Amino acid sequence: MATLKPTLSLVSTDVGADSVSFSISDSLTVNSASTNISRKNVATGSAQDVLASNSSDSYIFLHNVSSSDAAAFVQVKLGGTVTMKLSVGEFAFVPIYASIAIAAEAYTAACVLEYGQWTR
Repeated sequence: MATLKPTLSLVSTDVGADSVSFSISDSLTVNSASTNISRKNVATGSAQDVLASNSSDSYIFLHNVSSSDAAAFVQVKLGGTVTMKLSVGEFAFVPIYASIAIAAEAYTAACVLEYGQWTR
């Protein structure tokens, strides 16, 4: 078993009448990485498998790391359903059930998607 320690911090002084400033951390017990941090070139035109199979409940990290066009984004499908839109620089860290395939399709221009998977 291994430990994964995610932290999320949200800070802003101008998103509303009140400032936002908080940080949440956790310590997750996981198996060794099922998929180490990897990168995939994601083209436009049709969804491509990122993780075609997922045999265990997992934590998934997705990050749109580059594109030739700042307006480009990656549409992410979990289990065949569009669930996320990641613009260049945006990321997601989500827990998902077993048997959920992940696919991605770029819009506006090809993108590079960084991803990783850790099973519970």
